[in-house]
This record gives sequence, C-alpha cells and structure tokens, in this order.
Amino acid sequence: MSEHTTRRSFLVGTGTAATVGVAGCMGGSSQQQTLTMLDWGYVYNNEVIAGFEDRHGVTVERQAAQGSAETLSQLRAGRADYDLTPLGNYAVTPAMEEGLIQPIDLDKIPAYGNVFDFLKKDYFEQDGEVYGVPRSFGQTPLAVNTDLVDTEVTALSDLWKQELAGLVGGRDDARLQALYRNAAFGETLNPTSTDEVDFDALRADLVDRLELTGGLWNNGGESEQQLRNEEVGVQPVWNYVIQTVQSDGLAVERVYPEEGTKAWFIQHCIRDGAENAELAHTFIQEWHARMGYKSLMEPNNIAVPNERVFDEQDVTKAEFGLDTPEQFIYEEPKPPSLIEQYSETWTAAKAEADV
Repeated sequence: MSEHTTRRSFLVGTGTAATVGVAGCMGGSSQQQTLTMLDWGYVYNNEVIAGFEDRHGVTVERQAAQGSAETLSQLRAGRADYDLTPLGNYAVTPAMEEGLIQPIDLDKIPAYGNVFDFLKKDYFEQDGEVYGVPRSFGQTPLAVNTDLVDTEVTALSDLWKQELAGLVGGRDDARLQALYRNAAFGETLNPTSTDEVDFDALRADLVDRLELTGGLWNNGGESEQQLRNEEVGVQPVWNYVIQTVQSDGLAVERVYPEEGTKAWFIQHCIRDGAENAELAHTFIQEWHARMGYKSLMEPNNIAVPNERVFDEQDVTKAEFGLDTPEQFIYEEPKPPSLIEQYSETWTAAKAEADV
C-alpha cells in the first residue's frame, strides 16, 4: 500500500510527559521532543496523533512511506533517519540481520503480551531479542465483480482460467505473483534458495497468467480504480479496497481462496540509532493500548492485532476474518539471490506476454 509522499508536522501546545519513560527521556529540559515516523498516510488519524502530542508534550512528524521494500532500501542507504519505521513481516529479518533496526524493550510495551500469538514470528527474533511489534493486520482475498464474471471463482488457480481472459488483474510484484503461483500449483510457498525453484516452469506459469490479464497495479488506489472502471473483474486485493467499493454499491464479492488467503502484517520497528527510542516505545505501547482502534481499525476495517483491543471494543475476530488463522498464507523472508531471480523471472514473463 502506498501514498503520495508528504511531510506533515503536528505542533502541540503546552503539555507534560504522562509516563515515567517519556519524562525521563526529556530529562526536565525545556526543549520539546520530536518523534519522527515513516509510515503509510492512511494509518494515523490526525486527531489521535494530536492527542498523543498533548499527553506527552511532544511533536510528531510523519513522512509517508511507499512500501516495505522501499523503506528497507531507504534504511540501507541511510536515508530513513526516523525513529519509527514500518516493515512488512518479510522485511524485518533483513533489517534486523543488517543492523538497521534495534531490539525492542518489551518491558516498556506490556501490550505486546496481548498481540496475537500467530503473528509473533520467530524470524523477528535474534539472540533472544524481538525487533518488530505487529502494528496492523489484513488480508488480500479475491475481489470478484459479478456483473463481469459469470464463471465460478473459488480459488487462486481460477486466475488461470481461459474463461477469465482479459478480466484478471493483480499487483505488479514479482515475489507476490510467485507466491500466488506457488499456492495455486501446489509448489513450496516460500522456498529458501534458488536451488528449490524451477524458474523455467515458474516463468511459463506466469506468462499464462499474464496473457489473461486486464491490468496490473502498484498501489491500493490503482487497484480500486481498476475495479471501478471495470478494467478487471477478478483480482487479489486488500480487504479495505473491497469494503470501499462495496460500500459504493459495486457488485463486488469477497472470495477467500481455497488454497489460503494471502495475509499481510506490518510491524512497528525502531531504527538503530533512533534519536528518540524511548518515545518510540511509548508510542508503540499506546498504539495498542488506546490509539490503534480509533486511528485505523474503526475507520478502515484493518485490524490492530491485539486480543485486548478486540475485547475492549466488543468486536469479534470473525468480523475481521481472523477467526481461522490457519487459512492464511504469507510472504516470508527470502535471501537476496532468490528475490533477484524472482524479479528477473517476472520481468521476462511480462516481456514474453507483452504486458
């Protein structure tokens, strides 16, 4: 998911630090702290951010992110000099191993105890330390426009049906398309080396898929427009996009694929050498304890993956498609050599299919 890049500073009036951690970090200085964040624009409600600023007597500056892969690239290049950065589950491991993010002190984030256990991946840990706290969770089921599609769609493998020629859409993303293909054809979902992959077979399957495509997209806005303009009739897309077009009366159904639904979860990570790491810990704690529901979950139907949030707001996991976590499939961390080969194979497939 992505937004146009903007930088917004939210200034705050007088206030006092409301926690021991923040007060200690400020050290009684009259100089106001500024928490810097890189993240997607839709995540943070301005009023919620202003409340955090008021409670702690600080300023929050936000820069809009373009995606986890881009964020990781910025961290590697030393251009993401923020306190808090968002990383998808597959991007935490390389950032951790390369020393780009720092361990999170879970004693300062008691809400972590109520984060869904199935999102506490072992690949977020190194030497007994945790480097990412899940911030939000969502799914990419199939969106099916029943005005355009008159054949039954129940599975990812249906994206290869000749009856859907010219109606299939998808994200222009090599790793994601390889994941869908692997799920549809019963291949290993997340191979760990290039030796495990038959790239000729992968390319051939991707070509077949691309020859049916009505369009590819790069972000949520583009995927939504393709559905609205009827450029595509079926595609895997984020749940919130489906909800948006449904609320406007489009004949779009949500289908959870038989092979499993691609799920994503984004982590709050703290940059190694962050200027305001203490305040970043406070923000993560309050995101789960008081901010996340009003900022993201209620308005956008994207879950804050915390048991306590669900209990306190009296909502069920089923309302967010979280009652059967065994149905989820994920893109997991991969070595750079495999990522590079996926990219080359996808590019070759698009050229062969003339897309």
